[in-house]
Amino acid sequence: MKKYLTLLAMLCLFATNGQAQKWKYDFIVPDNGNFRQAINAANTRADKSRRYRIFIRSSNYRILGEGNIVTTLTAPNTSIIGEQWQNTQVESCPKEEGISNTSTLFLQNADSTYIQDIELWSNYRNDPKAFANRAVSLREQNCKGNILKNISLLGTQDTYYTNAGGTTYVEDARICGTVDFICGGGTVYFNHCEIKLMSRGDSTKRDIICAPATEADHRYGYVFSDCYIDGPKHQSGRYLLGRPWKNAPRAAFLNCCMNIVPTPEGWTDMHGTLPARFAEFECTNGLFELLDTSRRKTTFKDAEGQEVRMNYTPQLTSEEAETYTIAKVFNGWDPQAKTAQVPPPVLHINGRELTWEDNPDAGCYVVFRDRVIVAFVTEPRYQIPANTREGSCYTIRCANQMGGLGLRSAEAVYSRH
Repeated sequence: MKKYLTLLAMLCLFATNGQAQKWKYDFIVPDNGNFRQAINAANTRADKSRRYRIFIRSSNYRILGEGNIVTTLTAPNTSIIGEQWQNTQVESCPKEEGISNTSTLFLQNADSTYIQDIELWSNYRNDPKAFANRAVSLREQNCKGNILKNISLLGTQDTYYTNAGGTTYVEDARICGTVDFICGGGTVYFNHCEIKLMSRGDSTKRDIICAPATEADHRYGYVFSDCYIDGPKHQSGRYLLGRPWKNAPRAAFLNCCMNIVPTPEGWTDMHGTLPARFAEFECTNGLFELLDTSRRKTTFKDAEGQEVRMNYTPQLTSEEAETYTIAKVFNGWDPQAKTAQVPPPVLHINGRELTWEDNPDAGCYVVFRDRVIVAFVTEPRYQIPANTREGSCYTIRCANQMGGLGLRSAEAVYSRH
């Protein structure tokens, strides 16, 4: 018995440190049910120490209902993977505005959530002043180690209500909104993201990107690194980078391209909260010219309405900017190791057998015929059905261990000869 346990332990060690483990998605939408049923299955599964992978086929999935229609994930180690973010959309249609009842997805104590290739939309549209109201597409609370890759968040005010007390890494995402559309606490690193301001239906109103409420024990708050900021032309020179919400707010924009530029002061007041630090480093306009930050706001009103000069400069030095790397912000956690995509294989067709070289980093292979998914397999082969049409084109996408799909392979064309 002891020899058997030792051998089993060695095999498990090899599976985790050598050849990647193979698996199939635990829940496929809509094959196994709808989006809310998928999240419920993740919440109620017995073993929450093992990653649970949800795959969502390309389509629009609309969440309707009266009252609170928020879909809440409470289980850790869950992946939510869309087929392709441009055409995989989960849309909620709340009847009333507000943070507590408009979230398309609410991650509550859901550590190590991984989301890729999906669009979350809080489509609050029953009020002519909807662009001035709160419509949250994604909300996080008390989650550590969350990763958002290749996702799109659509809303109005408070589009992304961030992770109070937690840590989140956001890569290659698009976040759209109007006022404070990135708001909340925690440490959130936005890497190569598009931050898009939306029209409020009134050109006299100014958009505001963020309202951090960073906890006092968090050193960084919001970090926007190599991001692209765009929006309606009438907002150029008028919108604001952010305002301090509560606690000890922190936000920094580093090496960002601002196709539309903020007001000269850049920041504004809110509720008498003083920022711990609002700063920038070598951001440019749409012509890649360095922005003039000499007039950035450095005095803010306290709770008594008195002007208080901050004891920081709004420009980071080169030495300070070097402390805002992913490695230093997260100190021991490497989210980019998990977002790494598995490259596509070279396909071969011999008769009716489609084959490719096994990739040790791939957890699963997704087989497409004429750009439509026909199979999920764990072996580097697929048997083409006998009734397949001549000239059908096969491609493969490889899933990384979190479940996210990499690029599509070159096509292999089926011939019966």
